[in-house]
Amino acid sequence: MLKKKLLFLVLLLTFILPTFAYASNGEDKKNAKLTDFEITNPKEEAAIVPSENIVLTGIGVEKDKIDIEVYSVKRTLPKDKEKESVIKKLNNSYVVNVDALKVFAQEIELKEGENFIAITVTRGGKKYNINKTVNYNKNMELNKIIRQLEYKDSVN
Repeated sequence: MLKKKLLFLVLLLTFILPTFAYASNGEDKKNAKLTDFEITNPKEEAAIVPSENIVLTGIGVEKDKIDIEVYSVKRTLPKDKEKESVIKKLNNSYVVNVDALKVFAQEIELKEGENFIAITVTRGGKKYNINKTVNYNKNMELNKIIRQLEYKDSVN
């Protein structure tokens, strides 16, 4: 009798345990990534650029819809200095589609300082989010112009 109960328990656990092992808490869907989508410019995170306009480029699947929102970011440190406060202000939004060559490009305007770019890819009714941070430094642009003028003066 004990052997039958033990056998029954083992068989029952054999069917029940795999169900719990593969259960999902929903995080997989939230963190789903597109393996055939890539932002090619700006490539690195927290890129520093010398121009107020950059071209956001990438590779995807034909007919992917891409929504781009550009926010200027202000960071403040409250009086208690424990947690930084981040304020994002929407400056521009753009919509572009991936073409037959599987590429897309959109010129976007940046504000001076930190810019947060929220990219939403819509494919087959599902949405995927990608975020980039780009820092526009006006001084870099001025330094570049000054160096060019200095070079012209040294050549003449």
